[in-house]
Amino acid sequence: MKKIVILNGSARKNGFTSALVKAFVDGAKANGNEIREHFIHDEKINACLGCDACMRIHQCVQKDKDMLKIYDDLSWSDVVVFASPEYWGTWTAELKNVLDRMFAWFNKEGFNATKESVLLMTARGNDYSMGLEQYHIFHKFLAWKDLGTILGRDKEAEAKLLGQSIK
Repeated sequence: MKKIVILNGSARKNGFTSALVKAFVDGAKANGNEIREHFIHDEKINACLGCDACMRIHQCVQKDKDMLKIYDDLSWSDVVVFASPEYWGTWTAELKNVLDRMFAWFNKEGFNATKESVLLMTARGNDYSMGLEQYHIFHKFLAWKDLGTILGRDKEAEAKLLGQSIK
């Protein structure tokens, strides 16, 4: 059994990205995995201040409660799921904001805190190259293990199978 945190950057609770997330969760729960999901659009998360305090004191000076929950869930989790529709070629601003703030978590936990990860992404078109590039940063620089990607709408069956594969 794995502990999975989902960072859903979609603005739509019933959109294509959320449909992939729901299918993934159904599959993952079937194996007894524990899930914590953040629908970031509904959460109050401040932007990074760029103050570098996280590099000096190994924590963010901002104490916004929703980001503090994400920090806790990142520490708790084995698997991080990034879910986002494609906006201007990459992830939504809400999810990117969380990524920027995760720098503080890395400074506290250490950049060798390895995780496994999944990318669920939808788009009107079919160019996911910038979103994939962002995702692969975690694997290239942090040695995270890629468990898989689902790219595109109407791929709920694939998302459910990917969720079921996590044990």
